[in-house]
Amino acid sequence: MVTAAEPAPTHAAAPPQGFGAIAASFLGYLPGLVLAMACLRIAEVAQGARAGASSSVLGSAIAYDASALLRYGLPLLLLAWPFLRSSSRRVHVAGLGIGWTIVLWGQAALMHYHASAGVPLGADLFAYSWQEIRTTVAGGPALGAPLLAGLALAHAALWGWLVFHARSGKPRWSARAGLAFAAMAAASLLLMPTRLDNVLPAATGSATLAANKAAWFLDDNVHHWRTHEAPAKPVAVQATTPATTPATAQHAADPASRPDYPFLHSERTPDTLGPYFTINAAQRPNLVLIVVEGLGRSFSGPNARLGSFTPFLDELAQRSLYWENFLATQGRTFAVLPSLLGSVPYGPNGFAALPAMPPHAALPAVLQAQGYHTRFYTGSNLEFDNQGQYLRSAGVDKLYSERDYGPAYQRSNDWGYADRALVDFVLAREKSETRQPFAAILQTNSMHTPFVFPSQDDYRRKVEQRLAQLNVAEERRGPYRAQRDIYASILYTDDALRHYFEQAAQLPGHANTIYIVTGDHRLPEIPMETRLERYHVPLLVCSPLLKGPRAIKAVSSQFDLAPSLLAFLSHHHGIKTPAAVTWLGSGLDMDTGFRNLHALPLKQTKTELSDYVSGPLYLGQNQLYTLSDNMRLAPVDDAQAKAQVRAQFDSFIASNDAMANSGKLAPPESVAPQLAFREEGRSLQTAPVASGLGGVVVDNTHMRRDGAMLQVDARFANHAQGRSATFVPLLVLTDAQGRELGEAYGKAGALDGAQELPVTLQIKTSALKPGQYFVSVIPSHPDTGKPVGTGQYHVPVQL
Repeated sequence: MVTAAEPAPTHAAAPPQGFGAIAASFLGYLPGLVLAMACLRIAEVAQGARAGASSSVLGSAIAYDASALLRYGLPLLLLAWPFLRSSSRRVHVAGLGIGWTIVLWGQAALMHYHASAGVPLGADLFAYSWQEIRTTVAGGPALGAPLLAGLALAHAALWGWLVFHARSGKPRWSARAGLAFAAMAAASLLLMPTRLDNVLPAATGSATLAANKAAWFLDDNVHHWRTHEAPAKPVAVQATTPATTPATAQHAADPASRPDYPFLHSERTPDTLGPYFTINAAQRPNLVLIVVEGLGRSFSGPNARLGSFTPFLDELAQRSLYWENFLATQGRTFAVLPSLLGSVPYGPNGFAALPAMPPHAALPAVLQAQGYHTRFYTGSNLEFDNQGQYLRSAGVDKLYSERDYGPAYQRSNDWGYADRALVDFVLAREKSETRQPFAAILQTNSMHTPFVFPSQDDYRRKVEQRLAQLNVAEERRGPYRAQRDIYASILYTDDALRHYFEQAAQLPGHANTIYIVTGDHRLPEIPMETRLERYHVPLLVCSPLLKGPRAIKAVSSQFDLAPSLLAFLSHHHGIKTPAAVTWLGSGLDMDTGFRNLHALPLKQTKTELSDYVSGPLYLGQNQLYTLSDNMRLAPVDDAQAKAQVRAQFDSFIASNDAMANSGKLAPPESVAPQLAFREEGRSLQTAPVASGLGGVVVDNTHMRRDGAMLQVDARFANHAQGRSATFVPLLVLTDAQGRELGEAYGKAGALDGAQELPVTLQIKTSALKPGQYFVSVIPSHPDTGKPVGTGQYHVPVQL
């Protein structure tokens, strides 16, 4: 019992003597912070599980948190030092409590940002203006219930332990233990890796959920501050290694190539679109490009992993050219317009963020110079991500944004006007626009946080109807219901597009208009299976001029659109193009089988450039994978192939840095249209790409039940020029947890260059319970069973 003559132990105590004693005192209070962080972490994983992420990530999350505590233990100790030197335990509790409460709120805010954006917040925070940050925060969702509950428990755990430890008055650690902790923390800060990719592969959708968000934020900013002033140096590459950017080293013999303009090369894009259109050479077609916010292939189109929530776009795809394996070039909206319209590199924080955007041959500018009328429509702030400035520099005549809507339209949220309002606004304007030819660009925004739009309750009900139409079992509907507003927004935008296309058929010039629909990136709020899923979007090209539909499995990207459209217009309608261009793309591939002839960088955020695709290979945060149909990935352990792709990527980074530092992309005199179309010298594969693993690719996989057997038909094709390595067709059946249930083999053999081989494999399934399973079809090594080509992995099948 405490008497009046004895001060309470929370009031005063002998001040710790020396560094070791203060470090020991710190260790006594530290469990409060650990418990509080654990409460937040459990809440974060629970919130992710409600949205469909795997709860098994918790073990990896604990490993990341332990790593973060060790690496930042010393800075935490030094920040606590002024309070722990005091003889008053009240000062200890108040100082540590307030400081660590701020840490908790920061961690919760970063967790909330990750749940909303799909990526952890890092140095990209400082790539946005204060006004853009305010808009983003105001337009974001409220803190989720699990995270709110976790934050409340975290506060109770933190303050409860601090008060309990202070009242106990007993030292729990010796000075020697304090010194040992400080030494270990200092070594960890210097030596421990910032990302534990060996714990959970970086390309999985759960990798960033497992990461400690506060540590990620600090690590990324430290790395950015250390490196952003030091551009990469060009990589010295042996002649046998095709280390190229998409538009530099392959032009060594190109007369247009110049060392001071690393992306400059002769225009050589082939006309791949022309054969699919009815041509009227006397009448140039109109173009309408619709950029749909957040539209991803995992919930749109055939074989969508989550089922398709875009029934209208699915109908439209049936009468369109439809690219199933199309790639956005960025994980956020900041780079979509420069990529689609200009096929340009990124610079440090996106091309539109360059202090002075260098001249380049953007699609609107080339068309505007030759009689096209150009315009852009959005329902949001035109100056966010500097889009307005980019569009003006790219040759767009008229820009319409939220400021132009007026009282006839109702604003839906902090981002601006909903997609139906955008569509109605566009239709009203276009009725009075009789001048042709024209090129119009529409950019939607409803499939974005906070997912608030008119008639929202009706679309929430439609989510249940759609789940029934997709035959989603009741026990699998939980994640969909947890994110009902997101799926409702997808259905809402799809209906807005339906209304647009129905009414656009009555507009002047419709019969002579080519419509293009794609996503800026896949929305991140729905958990992703792989990192690459963020970039996987559809591309549809439809028109009354189209001869017929075509489903295309070959990989192309947003970099390829502008070069292909201009090649088509140049070939058939006399549009001239610059003789020397800086396209990163080489044109749209029309092949119906899965293949990739392109090499391209992918920029996740404004400050993170760590992904690269080259031929059949994908380098994601320095881990190598093979690509297969529907952008499925399989890890590859091949040091030579990885070095090949890494060298290409480093070469691109060096050229990107050189462009940003010099402020030069193309000589101003080269931007003017001057080149008429010539067939010779044009090729899709203008850049060497990584050769992959033997060149054998599996595509066109079809499955069917035949009594007690599952029969899988697949095509093995050698996309290399020479003869492939010997391989064995391998079929693997697994359950939803990845456990192997059976295998089947074909005959060993090899393929000559460009040769194809149809293969049928069967596996017995009569003993399996009804449900969802997965098959993989792999060209495997005859002895080791390892892949010697690009297979198809984790293809879902309902048994």
